[in-house]
Amino acid sequence: MNHLSANTDSNGLALILVISMLFVASATGLFHQNRLPTEPCNGSAENCDKSYTDVTFPETHNAHSSLDENYNYLAANHRLNLSQQWDAGYRAFMLDIHHSRYSESLENTSFCHGECVLGNQNAVELLSLLHQKMNSSTRDVVTILFEIYVPYTHIQYILNMSGLIEKTHIQTLGDSWPTLATMVESQRNLVVFIEGDFDSQYPYLHNFVEHGWTTNYGERYPEDMTCEAHRGDSAQPVWHMNNWLSVERGTSDWTRAPVVNAYDFLLNRSLECWEYHGTRPTFVAVDWWTDGEAVNVTRTLNAMDHWSDEVPLRATTDSR
Repeated sequence: MNHLSANTDSNGLALILVISMLFVASATGLFHQNRLPTEPCNGSAENCDKSYTDVTFPETHNAHSSLDENYNYLAANHRLNLSQQWDAGYRAFMLDIHHSRYSESLENTSFCHGECVLGNQNAVELLSLLHQKMNSSTRDVVTILFEIYVPYTHIQYILNMSGLIEKTHIQTLGDSWPTLATMVESQRNLVVFIEGDFDSQYPYLHNFVEHGWTTNYGERYPEDMTCEAHRGDSAQPVWHMNNWLSVERGTSDWTRAPVVNAYDFLLNRSLECWEYHGTRPTFVAVDWWTDGEAVNVTRTLNAMDHWSDEVPLRATTDSR
């Protein structure tokens, strides 16, 4: 027996084992340092550590008011309904709360645009649908802006009956907004703004002109669209960039939606307003969402940290 050979083989085997263990340890450390990203928030893992005001959300104006829900063309703002808006990537919705045509009872609270004779949906039923959508996509932060023509008790009722009240976030005026991850993990990932005064009995109903502001809306021509604050406190970081046109009678203009909702037009306007105010638009709000690419525009904006950054390659998704 060659003892020298046996010792050499033994030493060589030991060396191989040591090297293998070092490699595994190194690889494990590298994996932990470069671990897979967390689950996405609103479509991107990078959004999770951003505050609510450092993300741009696609938004539909009068989200309830669509032709496929039998709203009259004089009151409609979209072809397809809120459920399909959600499926296309929209996560912020402007909704008008009214009494129903026949009753002022809580259970008949409705979403209308102008006169309920032009179209209406039961508020609890539509918000229950939104609740189901949120439960199917728990990593998303969602926002509602209510234009209200009912007492606050009606808003409380429809949020309670739909189950959404359990998801509402409460934001103290003047405090920094939390990150999306914080809101998602606390299961308080619904922000509700109202066009109405703050009432401490309903702390989850945030007066949108105290917590934020909007640009003007419903201009006659694209060149009339500006970045100037129209309503609210422009010192606040939450703001809506309204982006739709109206015809002479004041109704929403579907014929030119493909112009103002086009990717390049909407992206350039968003960047212009971001530069003008120094803060990104929190919401890009559109009518006739099927004509244009608001969702893709917000994905591009969310890949940027500053308006002057190089614009990344065009984000694409099925937003129709």
